[in-house]
Amino acid sequence: MYQDYIITAIFLLVLALVIGGLTIRRYNIPYLYFLGGTLLGALFFTDPVLIGNTFVKFLYPWFIPLFFLVGPGLYGSFCTIKERRNTWHLIHYMPTIIGYAILILHLAFFNKHFYSTVQLATDLKWATTEIFWPFSDKWILLAYPFHILLYIVFSINKLNSTKARTPLYILPVFQAVFLVPYLDIIYHFVEGNFFFFTSASGATLRYIMFGNVFLIFWDVMNIRPKIQKEKEAEIKAYEAEKEAERQAALIPDAAPKEIYPNAGKVSNTDIVLYIKALIEGNEDFPFNTHSKKADFIKHSPFKNADWEAFFSATSTNFGFFKKYTRIHRALRLMEEGYLENQSVESLAKTVGYSSRAPFYLSFEQIMGESLSNYRESIVR
Repeated sequence: MYQDYIITAIFLLVLALVIGGLTIRRYNIPYLYFLGGTLLGALFFTDPVLIGNTFVKFLYPWFIPLFFLVGPGLYGSFCTIKERRNTWHLIHYMPTIIGYAILILHLAFFNKHFYSTVQLATDLKWATTEIFWPFSDKWILLAYPFHILLYIVFSINKLNSTKARTPLYILPVFQAVFLVPYLDIIYHFVEGNFFFFTSASGATLRYIMFGNVFLIFWDVMNIRPKIQKEKEAEIKAYEAEKEAERQAALIPDAAPKEIYPNAGKVSNTDIVLYIKALIEGNEDFPFNTHSKKADFIKHSPFKNADWEAFFSATSTNFGFFKKYTRIHRALRLMEEGYLENQSVESLAKTVGYSSRAPFYLSFEQIMGESLSNYRESIVR
């Protein structure tokens, strides 16, 4: 019965990690840190009476720093894409980074002591193990639940600041509840007796922890999928913003008289003159009928090698070239008074867009401001 429980609990955590990996992927990587660290903790602190030191021998010491991904993973799963990709967000993962730095230094310079300490750990003798010297392994393991508690507080504060929906509070709140028996399990693991539940057994506490396993599995199956579309839209918007910044950064690099960013670096001036002719309307505008790269090159006056050399010299690509040329052709038409008698929709289709929506987006990416703001600035 007890062994079946252990197998079921581990299986559900593995299944939660697999399902999370398939459904969440890059949209919420910290959540996978939370799931993976929780699974490693469940394996490591599994009842040694039941399985001996099998998991300890496998996980110690290289997986111990990964335990400290649980808290930051939980907190990071509630942060925005922009917050998670901020350089300062890395500070939340410093315990893990420092842990691996200590292990590598210990193995490199104190090899004998390293392996003797590993042997003590596999014999479950935690009183004298200091693989993470100068920190005692016992106190590192006991600090683990308090580290999670700290990030539970951070997570709840984050949810409060964003006025999150009530279901999102369930996971962090109950993680705090289950930390009490979890701390006693860890304390029993390293000390051999219990701190809070003195009359309980390790088996009883692990039965209680099954509630946490079920909660995590329920969160993966029911809560996260409901917010997945929001996260997908968020990361797509973030990536579009970064792409706009990257492309906008190319434009100031161009000299005032250059028709295209970094055109001065292009050895084949005929291509630059061809682009100028496209923008000024002295060549048939190709993007209405030849919007794909291969099709465009096939019908252009230049070979594929010429275009590849051009893109390499200007540090751009076909996607940017097409967008840049379309928008600057539109600018030239606007200067000629096109919008005095025609609509923006018509202008967008004239330069190769299917509608005005993608035209508006491309205009802002290339020019660094919206079409309406641009037109207002011209009027002023």
